[in-house]
Amino acid sequence: MKLDRTGFQRLFVALLMLPLLLTTMHQGDAEAAKQGITAPQSIQLTDIVIAGQPLNNKIKPLLIDGKLMVPLKPYAEAVGASYHWDAKQKQVTLQKWAEPLILKEQLRKNQQQLIFKVVGKDVYVPLRDVSLELGYTLEKTNTQIQIEPPIHGKLKEQLYEGDLVAVREAFIHLETHSVHPYIEVHRPNTELLSSVYMFPQGEALRYFTVDGDVLSLVEVKDDFPMVTYQGYVGAPFDNTFTMEYDPLELFLANKAKDQWGTYPKFNKPLIYKYTTGWGDSSTTFYGRVTIDKKEELLGMTGDPVTVLSANAKKIMKTFKLPWESRTDTQQAME
Repeated sequence: MKLDRTGFQRLFVALLMLPLLLTTMHQGDAEAAKQGITAPQSIQLTDIVIAGQPLNNKIKPLLIDGKLMVPLKPYAEAVGASYHWDAKQKQVTLQKWAEPLILKEQLRKNQQQLIFKVVGKDVYVPLRDVSLELGYTLEKTNTQIQIEPPIHGKLKEQLYEGDLVAVREAFIHLETHSVHPYIEVHRPNTELLSSVYMFPQGEALRYFTVDGDVLSLVEVKDDFPMVTYQGYVGAPFDNTFTMEYDPLELFLANKAKDQWGTYPKFNKPLIYKYTTGWGDSSTTFYGRVTIDKKEELLGMTGDPVTVLSANAKKIMKTFKLPWESRTDTQQAME
């Protein structure tokens, strides 16, 4: 093999530069490791499935600093969120609910902050962190990562097919979401813990509740427990200590001030569960509100059992009238 003078000089220079190049690469890796930064790594996943649909990502997910990151645009579209990438402010905004999610560049001093990464021309967001913040759940199998709304799988089956007692008790404990900013709640100056939940007769997947002076309607929408209506049920409380706070009474006298959403039309009674007091000293009232908003007390804890009717005894143990059966699919209250 013959090398001309120019070729030999190039080879000689390359051999001289090789140790320097390797040293520089090692120094760069050491500096990146010192700052906790690792290069993006492509990963092998069969699928990322969001609410039953595969994520439409021509741009593949990446593993960055130990986090599985997905491209912003297809992810936002899959969860039904709007998004905005502000290159100048170096900030990403995701909006699905009333409170937007803000993602910023990673800061070593704030490890809890939601972050994003720019790789080439594409913006990536952390799949797990963002999904949980939006109220989704994550399940991983050998071939898939499944992103599901809170009401799915066995829970969905139970809520849609279970008995009224179990479903009502489960539903009121689920975290709610809203696409509209929540109304400011004013609470009475009292140590009494009072709560009231009211379900349309025969239904379990929507209910009224009063918190302070705000009435809310919660319904299942797209497998999320969503607040779809709010309004004030009275004048804001003052600083006077009161033992007379009665959320059910406020509801019955409701004039729906400063409301948003659509107040549902009454064409069936509401079954209520109203609890007030402290711990073992609390009292729970069961009854119904008629179509013309008249209260009918049907039972309460603390009553002598001997003087209660058979129906009232059952009501005391359940959140259900003895003659009720589920009619959710009919949606009689529209």
